[in-house]
Parts: sequence; C-alpha cells; structure tokens
Amino acid sequence: MEKGMYKYDDVVYGEIYLSEEEQEIVQTPQFQRLKKLKQLGHLKFNNGLEHTHNRFNHCIGTFHAAKLMLDALERNTPWLLGNNNKIPLVYRKAVLLAALLHDVGHGPFSHSWEHVAHNYEHEKIGFACVDKIFATIKKTFFPELRENDNYGVCLIKALIQGKINKLSSFSIEVPEKYQFIFEIVSNEHQKIDVDKWDYLKRDHYHLKDICSPDMDFDDVFLQASISQCGKHIQYRYEDYGRIYKLFAARWQFHRKCYLLPNNAILDDILRIAVNETKAKINGVNICEINAENNMAAFLELTDEKVLELIEKHPLSKLLTGQTEFCRLQDNEKLKEVSGQTKIHIPSVMSYLNCDNFQFSGDPKDKPAVTDETETIEEAISFYTDETKIFYKIDILEPKQ
Repeated sequence: MEKGMYKYDDVVYGEIYLSEEEQEIVQTPQFQRLKKLKQLGHLKFNNGLEHTHNRFNHCIGTFHAAKLMLDALERNTPWLLGNNNKIPLVYRKAVLLAALLHDVGHGPFSHSWEHVAHNYEHEKIGFACVDKIFATIKKTFFPELRENDNYGVCLIKALIQGKINKLSSFSIEVPEKYQFIFEIVSNEHQKIDVDKWDYLKRDHYHLKDICSPDMDFDDVFLQASISQCGKHIQYRYEDYGRIYKLFAARWQFHRKCYLLPNNAILDDILRIAVNETKAKINGVNICEINAENNMAAFLELTDEKVLELIEKHPLSKLLTGQTEFCRLQDNEKLKEVSGQTKIHIPSVMSYLNCDNFQFSGDPKDKPAVTDETETIEEAISFYTDETKIFYKIDILEPKQ
C-alpha cells in the first residue's frame, strides 16, 4: 500500500484505497453520520431478519465503482489519446468526490424518510454538507477543486444532482467535450450509473438468500466509452443484454425486497408516528431539519435518534419489535383502516424503450431480449392491532 493511503475492507470489492485527502472527508461528522443510516430503512422479513448495512459502506463502494469506471473510460476512448489518455484532473476528482458524497444528505432510514418529511430531497440537502466539509478539511487539500472560485466544489454538487440542464443554478459551465461526466454518478439521461452498480451488488451480497438475480452486468461499465462529441457515455451493442440484466435485477429487488408490502407499510407507520409525535431536536421539528437550516440538529438526525424520539407512540413498537403481518384474502374486509400506501414498479422495458442510449460497435451484435417483467401498481390498506398488522392488496391498472 502506498504511503498516505487508507485501506477499507469491503464485502463487495475487497480492498478499497483512499488518499489522505479523501480520508479526511470520510472522517468529517457529516460523512461519519452515514454509519447510523441503514441502507434499506427498516426492511424486515417474516423471519424477523433485519438488514442493517449502511449508507457509509455504500458511499465508499460507489466511490470505488466511479474510479473503476473512470479508468475504463480512459482505456476505451480513442480520442482521449490526444489528452495523454486522461480525463482532466478537475473533472476526475469532482466525479470521485460526487460518488463519495452523493448520499451525505440522506435522512433517517434512507429513502423511507422521503415518505415522512415533506419534499425531502437528499441530493439538495447534501449540498450544505459538501460546503461544510470543504470548509472543515485542510485548505491545502484538493487545490484543483478550489480554483476559480471553488469551481470543482460547485461541480461536485451539480454531479450529485445529476441534472446538466440545472448547471446555471451553480453558476458554472462544463465544456461540451466533458459533459459525459454527468452520466457517471447520477445519470438522469440513461438511468445507468455507478450508484446503481454499487447498491445492486451490495444488496445482492446481503440479500442473496432472499433474492438472487443474474448480476452479470459489470461489463456495462467496464467496457463503456465516451462518445466522440464528449456529451454522452456509450455502451457496446453486445452489452445490451447485460443492460437488461441490470434493470431486471433492480426490478427483482424492488419486487422481492425493497417494496415488499411489509416494508411499504412500515414506511407509512414511521410517517404516522413521526408526524403525530411532533418530535424535536434542538427545538426544531425533525421533519423540518436539514443540513442547510440546522447542521447541528441534522448531525443528530439518525435512525436510532428518531426511534428514541417516537418510542412513546403506540405504533413505534411495530417498527422495533417482532411484528406479525397477516395478509387478508380478497373476500375479507379490514376491521378498519389505519393507513394506505401505494407501490409502483415500472417494467424493465419502460427504461430500455427510450432513445437516450448511445451505443458503439456493430448493431448486429445487439442481442434480442425478452422482457419478463411488468409494470406493477398496487394499493395496500392496513390495520394495526398491537403486534400484528392486517393488510389487503388491491391491484391497480398501470398508468399508460
């Protein structure tokens, strides 16, 4: 290991190395807080098993995946030879740190908090964390990002948001030749990015006993290149089937894990308990806390803290105990309704049937794929009774 490098042992990639500069970011309280946010919220299965891998590990992994993809793009893109076969350092480092910090604004229980706090957007809330981190770490670190009035720091925030059409709001510009960087961390254009690459591989490791889809899609990223114009990332025609596998894996995880009725109901119960408790940290309602308006309170806003604040609510024990879920048959009626939540899972072809994908190679190499997924729309009504939850699923017609 090189001097000044820091090693992390990761369940997905093995050894991951960070520089001294990157390690100082990891040691900030904003990043350390991610250890206290479960990656999959309060996901539980009927056997009571609770999955507790966290946002910290996912962000370290996404950083590593971004490095792998940047290296691949440099190997696979002929026109980069005119630039010493390198992506300019300011863009490379901005991508790596955007990958490292992309989830730093998440609320408690990760995406579950977006059902609780109105209009909570973890990407935008992370901007204040990025600013605070760069104000905290050594001023001599990341000089190439601090130049030109913190151009690179602004670029990190823009890459986290992933919307190149919003660049003007950050008061920066990116030359057309390097706009492909907006398709690495948060890809609004094609929906394929290193964030998905890591969380699918990470969740597969932790959930493989429950859901084990075909994960043969590494080459989607490792064989990608940059288009001649520089605006987009392009994929090989021969990897079209692997692109399908990536989205199919995501579909299966949503159907069999992320959006299980049990998990969707617990999301709604969390919302009910938090909103009725009106809990506060430092005098601020926890639903109104974010990194911009109250950094001290935000750093305390974690899974454990929220459960502590709502523990006196009668529904809180359903989030922390051995909850029994009882599905009612179609002809049965709920005693009463405590709440209702909806599930929406798009089919894989709703992503692939778009004109946004850029391909390289011979079109004849593109394999035919048969979509084995469907768009799912369900409404779940439930009733709580001490340690039991009774629920009923109504199938809805997918929106055209």
